Amino acid sequence: MSAGPADSSVDHPMDGTAEEGTHPEDRAAEMDTLHVLRILRKAGGSLLVQGTLHGQLLRLEWAQEKDRLLKMLLVTLLGFSCLICAMLALGALALLLSWETAYRIHVLVALVVMYFGITWYCWLQFQRLSAASARPLRPRAPRSRRISRC
Repeated sequence: MSAGPADSSVDHPMDGTAEEGTHPEDRAAEMDTLHVLRILRKAGGSLLVQGTLHGQLLRLEWAQEKDRLLKMLLVTLLGFSCLICAMLALGALALLLSWETAYRIHVLVALVVMYFGITWYCWLQFQRLSAASARPLRPRAPRSRRISRC
C-alpha cells in the first residue's frame, strides 16, 4: 500500500517533517507540549495516588500536632497553677514571719504592690503581643539606636 497525495501532506510533529512556514522554536514547543501531555496522561493515576497519600500524611501529622499542643497546654496550666500556689504560700509565709513585728503592714503592702506590679507588667506584654498579631505582614519599624556618650 502506497501513501496517496492526501496522506503525504499530513504534518507529524515527531517525524521531523513540518510545514515550511513554521519556525523551529514553535515546532520544539509543540513537541515539548505533546510530550508533556503524553507523560501526564500516562502518570495521571500515579499522581492522583501520590496526592492522596500526601493528603493522608498531612491529616495524620495535623492530628499528632494537635495532640502535642494539647499536652503542652495541660502541662503549662498545671505548672502555672503550681506557681500561683507557691507565690501565695510564700506571701503567707512572709506575713506569718513578720506578724509579731512592727513590719507586718509593710510586708502586706509590699506583697500587694508586687502582685499588682507583676499583673500590670503581664497585661502590658499581653497587649503588645495582641497588637502584633493584628498586623501580621507589616514589617517592624526599625529601632533608633541611641549612642551613649561616656
